[in-house]
Amino acid sequence: MSAGCCDDSGEIKNAVRELYAKVAAGEVSCCGDSDAEMPMGADNVQSIGYAKDALEELPRDVLSANAGCGNPIADAHPKPGETVLDLGSGAGLDCFLAAKEVGPRGSVVGLDMTDAMLEKAEKNRQRLGAQNVSFRKGEMEDMPIEDASVDIVISNCVINLSPDKAAVYRESFRVLRPGGRFVVSDVIRSGEASGDETTESSAETSIEDWCACIAGAISEHAYTAGLREAGFANVEIIGRKPYVTPELASATIRAIKP
Repeated sequence: MSAGCCDDSGEIKNAVRELYAKVAAGEVSCCGDSDAEMPMGADNVQSIGYAKDALEELPRDVLSANAGCGNPIADAHPKPGETVLDLGSGAGLDCFLAAKEVGPRGSVVGLDMTDAMLEKAEKNRQRLGAQNVSFRKGEMEDMPIEDASVDIVISNCVINLSPDKAAVYRESFRVLRPGGRFVVSDVIRSGEASGDETTESSAETSIEDWCACIAGAISEHAYTAGLREAGFANVEIIGRKPYVTPELASATIRAIKP
């Protein structure tokens, strides 16, 4: 992938899809050709908030394909019988952990647009015998999910990759039941910002920086304002820590559908 302006949403999505196919195959890390030192893989899972004992039963390639920046499960608190939707589910890490929490009466749906990741996740599902987990191909801006059918929407360092975050917020609101929770870990830009500031239309933006979860990161103000505009209430940043560069942070964002 070569550097250049990535205003075109199709170019961004194709680049992300191509990169994560290579991640699934173990050919590259989640950061592609970016110069940034980005956390990913099995050695990083505990450092971003996952308990060691929760990971022991998972196949190694679930962990090696990890490209997260936090642990949304820890703050989503899935309950037995609930339905969880994971946006950008990758190899299935958060899906399999959530499946333990919701139990046999609950269900977990992983949504991903990359065929190679879906194939890897399905193989892992069969290996684990996780009957309450399923994976679907689709894009988070236009989810193949029924209205008001989900109790929790989670995501781990994925929404920043979307060129149309407003659509992701609207779709998340649509698929949640009243009282449903939106709890995601994502990369945001630190510090105060005003208006609807984003970095998405910058002519200096490169494909590499988009795929590295840098160029697509927006400010805390833009993120929370976008959720409120989609209809969410009780929108808050409930945790943050430094991420790669001083101007970025890995944050946990929570919101409720009234």
